[in-house]
Amino acid sequence: MRVLDPIESVISSPEFSCGWKLNEGQQAVFWELCQQYPDSPSKELLKYGEARQHQIDITPRHANRLRVQWGLNRHRGRPRKNARVQTEKQQGEWVNFNPNLTNVGLQLFHLWMEQWSTFTELVKALQQAIKKYKEENPKETFDLLSHYPETLLRRFQALFYAPLLGIQKLTQYDVKEHSLSDLLGRNYQSSTLNQFLGHLERIDAAESLMPLLSWGESGELAYIDGHMIALWTSQKMHKGKITMLGRIMAGSQAVIAHDEQGQALYFEYHSPDYSLSSLILDYCQKLVERKSIQVFVIDREINSVQMACEFESRGWGLLSMLDKNEYDGFLSFDIKELKREEAQENRIYQAFWKDKAKRKDDPRHFVLVEQEEKILAYWGTSHVAEVLDKQEWPQVYRQRNELQENSFRRMIAHGALNTNYGIKKIWGPDRHQIRARKRLEEKLHKTTQRLKRRASEVLQQQEKVQDSQQREHGKRLQQRERKLVELEQKESVMRAKQEHLKTRISEIGEPKQRADRDFRKQKVMTFRTLLLENYLWAFMKALLDPLGITLSTEIVLDLLFKRSGGYVQTKESCIFWMNKEGLSEPYRKLLDSLIESLNQMKLIHQGKA
Repeated sequence: MRVLDPIESVISSPEFSCGWKLNEGQQAVFWELCQQYPDSPSKELLKYGEARQHQIDITPRHANRLRVQWGLNRHRGRPRKNARVQTEKQQGEWVNFNPNLTNVGLQLFHLWMEQWSTFTELVKALQQAIKKYKEENPKETFDLLSHYPETLLRRFQALFYAPLLGIQKLTQYDVKEHSLSDLLGRNYQSSTLNQFLGHLERIDAAESLMPLLSWGESGELAYIDGHMIALWTSQKMHKGKITMLGRIMAGSQAVIAHDEQGQALYFEYHSPDYSLSSLILDYCQKLVERKSIQVFVIDREINSVQMACEFESRGWGLLSMLDKNEYDGFLSFDIKELKREEAQENRIYQAFWKDKAKRKDDPRHFVLVEQEEKILAYWGTSHVAEVLDKQEWPQVYRQRNELQENSFRRMIAHGALNTNYGIKKIWGPDRHQIRARKRLEEKLHKTTQRLKRRASEVLQQQEKVQDSQQREHGKRLQQRERKLVELEQKESVMRAKQEHLKTRISEIGEPKQRADRDFRKQKVMTFRTLLLENYLWAFMKALLDPLGITLSTEIVLDLLFKRSGGYVQTKESCIFWMNKEGLSEPYRKLLDSLIESLNQMKLIHQGKA
């Protein structure tokens, strides 16, 4: 398979001469229409000419005569959809020709994907999930359970390539122009793909597909971060702080892990009312079991001594940062400067708490970085100190921005990461109500204990007042009476607070119901997005490493994936070409370099290079 630019002419046109019904230009236009739409009836070809403002004033019968003369007459029977143009060269060699191919780079990416066994393994995983579902539900019958492997493959590929075709929601397949038929050989409507996605939801396909998310060695580190997606709804659902919108909303929280190379390893979905710190231990346990990773880099959301102790007790490594309000620069630490490297700009210090005697339960090791009049404090557990040199801690932590934060932005831009799929709800106890009641009950319990102490103090003071009255004290009696009034006032305030808390608890009322999203469909599509991002990353590496340059994913998608061109297939080879219209000179040169790198990949299409 070769990628050419500029276009190489492979099909020679016949010699046109001015006739009684059509001149040379009109004959050339009609010949081009016959090349573009070989399976269309002549009547339709004449309509295409009128739509393009080319006046071809002949009857369909005369048009048929011209097509027979040129060897472009249509085969009998119903026209085949999306058939390639086939014409015979003078030497007798057959050629498949498509001069109007969109998304040429995407076609090449598809050929590159076929060299991997990912889709084959994916179909096998789906078949195993289907088999398991049949065994557990022998009476269930729906289309997915009887799909052929080819059908599973094509339909999942339609979901897989949708973001690169500019399809965020599947309904856009019905109204938006796309090149899925050129890519897979057939088209799909959103009704078919939505039904397919719903069936994948029923068999919970995401869990079966999860092991395919990454390949090869995952390294020693895992970066973990949460990504929240807002959901607009009028139904009563559990809510959390959707940070990208800065408000309390319903939605979903995806907890995603990446390895050191930037590949997504594993993810889970949770309701946004759960904090990351309440989920992270179980999540890390699953990563340890799946990938044998025991060092984790997480942002400050999990920063606490208690969390450090939990990771320390399990023998795991945790690298994070201190909150700014937890320390006062160098004043809070005893520091020792670490040896600096030549390329290192900022000073790095090993640090210990000054009041270490009061912090005996704190197992954290600290590294301080002096950067632009700021003191940044990183901390890690003992296992991190054993695996990583403390000089590397700041750089390892900062790498999280590129591997996760920027990766999320890219997947939002071209991977439909923020798109919600599935509207099913799962109703259950209102956790907000339960938490509010629990907080009030805890306050009420503490208030009740304090009230008992106040009542005991008042009773003791009353006995003292009675004792002073019996002894006819003067000044002491006045002092004890004033003290009794103070204690009675405090008891009255405490009793009022107790009554207020009881009222608030009663206002909460009987247990209520609140909905969570059914994440099964969302998990399938998030798996799709992360798998696509993993392979885009690998494709970019294979494309750009030989050139020794660095480009953003957006530039490659705009410059390569979204460009139009054409396609020719001979008996010996396949040839793609790309148009350069609208490109500036620097971008033309860059596209030439990318084309050269693509040719070096030696992609195979239908067994031909």
